[in-house]
Amino acid sequence: MPDEPAKHISEALGGRPVEPLSDAERVEWERVRNLVQSVASCYNALVAQATDPGRRAELSERLAVHDAELRRIDAMPAAERRTVISTYPELLTRLRAELDR
Repeated sequence: MPDEPAKHISEALGGRPVEPLSDAERVEWERVRNLVQSVASCYNALVAQATDPGRRAELSERLAVHDAELRRIDAMPAAERRTVISTYPELLTRLRAELDR
């Protein structure tokens, strides 16, 4: 194997090397992650408060969607990240208001 040229660790592990995030991309990624986590946290609290089984099931489904979204955040396209940044603050405000009732 000494005759083999050196490989990037990603390539050696079967992947492909990717450029690191720029500062702006990192800030955007962190903002998206924080928004998705906050929305999921609100849904989790609403599930815990729900007494109606139908409402609890509905909220649990929404929580599952946001949990899945959180798991795939690294693969989220830029357009989807921008959508999260533009729509989630309003959703978060509504969920927090519902929690305060």
